[in-house]
Amino acid sequence: MTDYNEILNSGIVKFEREIFPILIHNNLIVKNPDFFHQYFPKIVDRLDAQKVSIESKISFLRMHVDSKKSFESFDRMTLTDLTLILAQAMFGYFQIFKSYLLGCIDLSKVKMTTNPPKLSEMVKKLAEFRNSDGGLLFHYDGLRKFFNLDVSYALEHDLWWLNENLEFTFEEIDGTVISYNVGELQGELASINAIVLAFAKNYVKNFDGSNYDNMIQTYPHLFK
Repeated sequence: MTDYNEILNSGIVKFEREIFPILIHNNLIVKNPDFFHQYFPKIVDRLDAQKVSIESKISFLRMHVDSKKSFESFDRMTLTDLTLILAQAMFGYFQIFKSYLLGCIDLSKVKMTTNPPKLSEMVKKLAEFRNSDGGLLFHYDGLRKFFNLDVSYALEHDLWWLNENLEFTFEEIDGTVISYNVGELQGELASINAIVLAFAKNYVKNFDGSNYDNMIQTYPHLFK
């Protein structure tokens, strides 16, 4: 099983070191007074409830495996529920990240004209952006992998299914069929969770520093 917190912390560090400073340095982020809309706390509470449900089911799975029972003998309905909840939680975080980019990136600078743009389109435009010296800031394949656009696309367009082992299965953009077991799927959830946490924390620090302490109290889940 994956170490959720280890993957979460690794993703936060990578975003804070390798992505957000580049966006700031090149003035690609703009201040958005509506960064947290009125229903955001309720959405965060829902995501937190999903994570609690996930953790409880995974603890049952761990106890099952630790007692030397086969993975195949674990209750299939619980495993199905776990996979479905993991997928739904991931979709929620991807949508939050999409809203962050849509509301905080200067779309005119990256020549984004589609309204509203898709996450994959925004990431592609970021990868194509050139600084004042004409250099590229990001490598597209690196961003595509880090932001896991293939999983995001499958979730957004409902193009995934459960295989015979109840694994999350989808077709990548290039046609490759990929399956994630519960542990791998939990790792993907940790990765997108990390991006949302890191973006929120660093955005507020840079654009609403005077209100940072208040936001820590208002949105504790986003400022761990």
